[in-house]
Amino acid sequence: MDYSKFYTPLEIATALINELTIPKPEKIVDICCGSCNLLFAAKKKWTESKLYGIDVSNQAVADKVNFEIKDGRQFAIEHPREFSLVVANPPFDYVENKNQFPELFVDQFNAINTSRLEIEMLIANLRLLQPHGVLLIILPSSFVEAERHKRIRKIVAENYYVESIIKLDESTFGASRINSYALIIHNELQNERDSKFGFSKGSVISYSSYVSWSALKEGNWELDTSNNDTRLVNIKRGNISSASFITRGQPILHTAKNSSNWQPSKRYISKKTIPTVVAEAGDIIVSRIGKSAGQWCVYNGKRIAISDCLYRIKDPNSLIFSKINGKTFNRELKGVATRYITITDFCSWINSILDE
Repeated sequence: MDYSKFYTPLEIATALINELTIPKPEKIVDICCGSCNLLFAAKKKWTESKLYGIDVSNQAVADKVNFEIKDGRQFAIEHPREFSLVVANPPFDYVENKNQFPELFVDQFNAINTSRLEIEMLIANLRLLQPHGVLLIILPSSFVEAERHKRIRKIVAENYYVESIIKLDESTFGASRINSYALIIHNELQNERDSKFGFSKGSVISYSSYVSWSALKEGNWELDTSNNDTRLVNIKRGNISSASFITRGQPILHTAKNSSNWQPSKRYISKKTIPTVVAEAGDIIVSRIGKSAGQWCVYNGKRIAISDCLYRIKDPNSLIFSKINGKTFNRELKGVATRYITITDFCSWINSILDE
């Protein structure tokens, strides 16, 4: 894949670097440096700092940088605890060879099993940090929001200080419209401190709220937007991953193929599994991901669990249904290889109809 279209724009890199309120770092590294814009922005702020750029491609921009062609994960294994500032916008992709770098998965990360390249890069970047060093990293929204990454979010919260969680404008990477976050992480314990939650609009970053320490350590890093874009829509995402599906057991609703008369499919999970989000008769079920993302229906069956590929909307008086009946979700889908919608996407569509 050509990752050049996902390089960090210089104005965004500058805005993110300016969020760092730290002493002058002696050495700054980016182990998937690409265009080097994060490094260049850091150099503009700290002119005397030494820059180190690592990339597998010799097409990366290497001017004014101590550049080395190497896999960044291998570099991290060879240079642990060496840098006071680490910056990163790793590729959002699957790893080519799983378990290629077992040396990364030690200590607090020894139980992590992932096929995602950005997760391996996150672990590699954290390995590079000196005590009290700082990591500025851009990750896909799934890292902050997805149930499947809850375990590693808990590990990070337990072992590091997550200072800021910044939801980047979906236009950050141009026409690709990638949903992503920037995280500022310190190599020190959280010590029950809350994390700032902010948003970027263009190159302007503003903070609107906090994610509590109690939520962070439980792996719940996403801001509750129920009083903002979602307004009065009572919408929840399922909490059961498809990895939990079995041949027989407790029934669960799951997403299904794109269809003119879309209905969720039915799968099964262990009877011992306790779902936190269930559907009941009269609820609106929405497909969150895949080619059917945005398709919806009214559920008329018995109380049942839903997977994390679905959203559930409570509509006890059928007010929402009366307004959206016969209408099709028509907003642009997010994602590259896999298309999806967010809670905000669907609620924004509903609210636009309710306001008519």
